[in-house]
Amino acid sequence: MKGLWLVARREIVTRGTSKSYLIGLAASTILIAALVVLPSLLDSESEYRVALTGTDSAEMEAAITGAEQGFEGFTVVVEQVDDAEAARAVVTAGDVDAAVIDNETLLSESGVSSDLGLVLDAAHQQVMAQRQLADAGYDPEAVSAALTVEPFQQERLEGSDMGARSAIGYILVLVMFFMLMMPVMYVAMGVVEEKSSRIVEILLSSLKTWQLLGGKIVGLGVLGFLNLAVPLAAAIAAGSIGGTLGLLPPGIAPTVVTALGWWVLGFAFYAAFAGSLASLVSRQEDVSSAIGPMTMLLIATYVVATVYAWDPTATVTKVLSFIPPFSVFMMPVRDIAGDAPVWQQLVSAGTMALAVVGMLTLGATIYKRSVMRTGSKIKLTEVFRKAA
Repeated sequence: MKGLWLVARREIVTRGTSKSYLIGLAASTILIAALVVLPSLLDSESEYRVALTGTDSAEMEAAITGAEQGFEGFTVVVEQVDDAEAARAVVTAGDVDAAVIDNETLLSESGVSSDLGLVLDAAHQQVMAQRQLADAGYDPEAVSAALTVEPFQQERLEGSDMGARSAIGYILVLVMFFMLMMPVMYVAMGVVEEKSSRIVEILLSSLKTWQLLGGKIVGLGVLGFLNLAVPLAAAIAAGSIGGTLGLLPPGIAPTVVTALGWWVLGFAFYAAFAGSLASLVSRQEDVSSAIGPMTMLLIATYVVATVYAWDPTATVTKVLSFIPPFSVFMMPVRDIAGDAPVWQQLVSAGTMALAVVGMLTLGATIYKRSVMRTGSKIKLTEVFRKAA
């Protein structure tokens, strides 16, 4: 394993210390942390100021305080002024958002917001109703007590937050796809770069082919893992500080973290696939066409996952969550939806691990038999015919 780790270390040092990688990692970390904190910043509580004067101003203040309790996201600060002229003065000066004069006139510069309007209208209706009941000879307190009804006791059925869970699953699939595609492409380009420059001939004089390919996969895998894990850690930290994590459905945060393990399995599978196919060509211009089968498979699994992320409990989703490499995306989607027991996740992960071992074995064979051959693109049939 010493040779493998030497190659991995070279990849980590060479690419991991480059300005482009460090800048990209820092930018993505800052951006994701900012996006997590942003909702809590935008959700800052508003404050309205209202001036009261004249008839029933004391009753109006109490009614406004009571009506305000039914709304979230803002508070109403009430102040008493001497008369109508004083109310007009504070509104004109911009000291208050509105003024209520004699419980009949609502004064503002250019109208009040819908939230404040609802609170003031509810308070006005309450105070006027109590006055009219008293004028009619009824006891306002007895009538108010008879009309007071306890609010509904809200109960959320299991799965009622499925929409939010599906949206999170969709976003997770999107992020995992791009975080797989980029480092896998680096593996393919690195293989062709070493082959076209003949550096591979020097390296293989002291290393075995599986060490060279495996070291490249491990090294670039570490960098790709950091590219995913560091922003994720920053997002969790920012969410904890800003209180955004409390907005997520229960159990989401640990599930998102376990998705890192699925990313590792997916990267090992696709990186071995891409590295072996890239060894069939000798020019960078031919990389895209050479790894076309791998790209098509990755895109196919991604497209299917984005479709069924919105229906995580469907039969198709459950079946594909056990079939490599679809399980890389589908099982995290089911896990986020709370539809994947631990034993099913373990079985699926074990199946995917076997697929990774098989792809690594196949990829190392293709790489070994083609990486030293230069010139035109080598056909897979020639590679396997050589074995025969």
